[in-house]
Amino acid sequence: MKHFRSIMLLFFLYCIGITSPAQERDSLSMGAKADSMVQDTLQVGRERNHPVEEAANHQEPEINIRMIENRLRIEELPQEAILEIYNIMGVKVYNRRIPPGTGEYPVHLTRGYYILKIGKTTKKIAIR
Repeated sequence: MKHFRSIMLLFFLYCIGITSPAQERDSLSMGAKADSMVQDTLQVGRERNHPVEEAANHQEPEINIRMIENRLRIEELPQEAILEIYNIMGVKVYNRRIPPGTGEYPVHLTRGYYILKIGKTTKKIAIR
Protein backbone atom coordinates (compact mmCIF):
# COMPACT_ATOMS: atom_id res chain seq x y z
CA MET A 1 0.00 0.00 0.00
CA LYS A 2 2.87 2.37 0.79
CA HIS A 3 4.37 1.71 -2.66
CA PHE A 4 1.01 2.48 -4.29
CA ARG A 5 0.77 5.82 -2.47
CA SER A 6 4.26 6.79 -3.64
CA ILE A 7 3.34 6.00 -7.24
CA MET A 8 0.10 7.98 -6.96
CA LEU A 9 1.96 10.96 -5.46
CA LEU A 10 4.52 10.93 -8.29
CA PHE A 11 1.73 10.63 -10.84
CA PHE A 12 -0.13 13.57 -9.27
CA LEU A 13 3.01 15.71 -9.24
CA TYR A 14 3.68 14.79 -12.87
CA CYS A 15 0.12 15.78 -13.86
CA ILE A 16 0.35 19.21 -12.27
CA GLY A 17 3.75 19.86 -13.82
CA ILE A 18 6.14 19.41 -10.90
CA THR A 19 9.24 17.47 -11.96
CA SER A 20 11.67 15.50 -9.86
CA PRO A 21 15.14 16.94 -9.06
CA ALA A 22 16.73 14.35 -11.39
CA GLN A 23 14.56 15.53 -14.30
CA GLU A 24 15.41 19.18 -13.60
CA ARG A 25 19.14 18.36 -13.50
CA ASP A 26 18.92 16.52 -16.84
CA SER A 27 17.06 19.38 -18.51
CA LEU A 28 19.56 21.95 -17.13
CA SER A 29 22.51 19.94 -18.42
CA MET A 30 21.11 20.20 -21.96
CA GLY A 31 21.11 24.01 -21.58
CA ALA A 32 20.78 26.02 -24.79
CA LYS A 33 20.37 22.88 -26.88
CA ALA A 34 17.04 22.13 -25.15
CA ASP A 35 15.89 25.74 -25.66
CA SER A 36 16.83 25.56 -29.33
CA MET A 37 14.93 22.32 -29.78
CA VAL A 38 11.80 23.80 -28.22
CA GLN A 39 12.12 26.99 -30.25
CA ASP A 40 12.51 25.02 -33.49
CA THR A 41 9.45 22.94 -32.68
CA LEU A 42 7.37 26.02 -31.94
CA GLN A 43 8.54 27.76 -35.10
CA VAL A 44 7.55 24.84 -37.33
CA GLY A 45 4.12 24.65 -35.70
CA ARG A 46 3.34 28.28 -36.44
CA GLU A 47 4.10 28.04 -40.15
CA ARG A 48 2.03 24.97 -40.91
CA ASN A 49 -1.56 25.01 -42.03
CA HIS A 50 -3.56 23.16 -39.44
CA PRO A 51 -6.26 20.86 -40.87
CA VAL A 52 -8.48 21.41 -37.82
CA GLU A 53 -8.49 25.19 -38.33
CA GLU A 54 -9.06 24.77 -42.06
CA ALA A 55 -12.01 22.45 -41.41
CA ALA A 56 -13.48 24.90 -38.89
CA ASN A 57 -13.31 27.71 -41.45
CA HIS A 58 -14.93 25.62 -44.19
CA GLN A 59 -18.67 26.19 -44.44
CA GLU A 60 -21.06 23.90 -46.25
CA PRO A 61 -23.55 25.72 -48.48
CA GLU A 62 -26.96 25.89 -46.83
CA ILE A 63 -29.61 23.69 -48.41
CA ASN A 64 -33.22 24.81 -47.94
CA ILE A 65 -35.59 21.89 -47.31
CA ARG A 66 -39.36 22.30 -46.92
CA MET A 67 -42.34 19.95 -46.85
CA ILE A 68 -45.34 21.25 -48.80
CA GLU A 69 -48.27 18.84 -48.45
CA ASN A 70 -46.94 15.56 -49.85
CA ARG A 71 -44.05 17.18 -51.77
CA LEU A 72 -40.52 17.76 -50.57
CA ARG A 73 -38.97 21.00 -51.89
CA ILE A 74 -35.18 21.13 -51.95
CA GLU A 75 -33.54 24.44 -52.88
CA GLU A 76 -29.94 25.37 -53.64
CA LEU A 77 -28.48 21.86 -53.69
CA PRO A 78 -24.88 22.49 -54.85
CA GLN A 79 -24.24 19.03 -56.31
CA GLU A 80 -25.95 15.73 -56.93
CA ALA A 81 -26.71 13.92 -53.67
CA ILE A 82 -28.61 11.00 -52.22
CA LEU A 83 -31.79 11.83 -50.31
CA GLU A 84 -32.55 9.41 -47.48
CA ILE A 85 -35.55 9.59 -45.15
CA TYR A 86 -35.63 7.57 -41.92
CA ASN A 87 -38.55 7.07 -39.56
CA ILE A 88 -38.18 7.73 -35.85
CA MET A 89 -37.12 4.10 -35.30
CA GLY A 90 -34.17 4.56 -37.67
CA VAL A 91 -35.60 2.52 -40.54
CA LYS A 92 -34.95 3.94 -44.02
CA VAL A 93 -38.34 4.59 -45.64
CA TYR A 94 -37.30 6.59 -48.72
CA ASN A 95 -34.19 6.77 -50.90
CA ARG A 96 -33.60 8.81 -54.06
CA ARG A 97 -30.83 10.46 -56.08
CA ILE A 98 -31.36 14.24 -56.26
CA PRO A 99 -29.84 16.40 -59.05
CA PRO A 100 -28.23 19.76 -58.16
CA GLY A 101 -30.32 22.92 -58.02
CA THR A 102 -33.93 23.31 -56.90
CA GLY A 103 -36.69 20.75 -57.24
CA GLU A 104 -39.85 19.23 -55.77
CA TYR A 105 -40.22 15.51 -55.16
CA PRO A 106 -43.40 13.64 -54.19
CA VAL A 107 -43.09 11.64 -50.98
CA HIS A 108 -45.98 9.69 -49.53
CA LEU A 109 -45.32 9.34 -45.82
CA THR A 110 -47.73 8.68 -42.98
CA ARG A 111 -48.10 11.15 -40.11
CA GLY A 112 -45.11 11.31 -37.79
CA TYR A 113 -41.56 12.52 -37.39
CA TYR A 114 -38.80 11.70 -39.84
CA ILE A 115 -35.08 12.33 -40.22
CA LEU A 116 -34.13 13.60 -43.66
CA LYS A 117 -30.51 13.33 -44.83
CA ILE A 118 -29.04 14.87 -47.98
CA GLY A 119 -25.27 14.46 -48.22
CA LYS A 120 -23.93 15.86 -44.94
CA THR A 121 -27.09 17.85 -44.15
CA THR A 122 -29.59 16.32 -41.73
CA LYS A 123 -32.98 17.74 -40.80
CA LYS A 124 -35.95 16.62 -38.73
CA ILE A 125 -39.35 16.93 -40.42
CA ALA A 126 -42.89 16.39 -39.15
CA ILE A 127 -45.73 15.11 -41.32
CA ARG A 128 -49.11 16.20 -39.90
